[in-house]
Amino acid sequence: MRGKLSSVERRIVEILQRDGRASYSEMGKSLGMTHVAVRKHVMRLIEEGVMKVSACLSPRALDLRHAVVLIEASDDKSISKIIEKFRDCPRLIFLSRLIGGNNLIAIMVAEDINVLESITSVCALRTAEGVRRSEVIVGSSIVYPEYLPIRIVERSEVPCGADCGSCGRFKEGLCPGCPAFLHYKGSL
Repeated sequence: MRGKLSSVERRIVEILQRDGRASYSEMGKSLGMTHVAVRKHVMRLIEEGVMKVSACLSPRALDLRHAVVLIEASDDKSISKIIEKFRDCPRLIFLSRLIGGNNLIAIMVAEDINVLESITSVCALRTAEGVRRSEVIVGSSIVYPEYLPIRIVERSEVPCGADCGSCGRFKEGLCPGCPAFLHYKGSL
């Protein structure tokens, strides 16, 4: 494992966090380096799995809501199954195991309060097999960071296997379905 970033790498990451489209030449001028040297640093960071340059979205601009979901599972095997089932959920922006037991914390986004209710009650982490207890905390607005890794996905199969088409909330228009669902009716 690598350990830490060099001062040059830290400055490169800082520039890219401000503007992910900054060119190697622009970064080189700012750092007093050639664009070739900057490119080598960037490529090394990417190849070593230290950094990824990607598009993030503003939940405020998209008027999205969020919820924190705390999960206590019955055992380690259940935690592993839950992670596997939901790791590709397009509404999931953060998932982590917690120290001290079989616990998870997740942060999820949704188009409105009705969708939050759907993803925290009907088709949710907290209804997965092996969940002993759960708690949902609904947020009002995300203050920081301004941009989040909200996934835009190809519409075909719902990653967790839920059947949005047969869901009562989808049929009643209370939920647009999963953004991966072929007949998704939402803004993502």
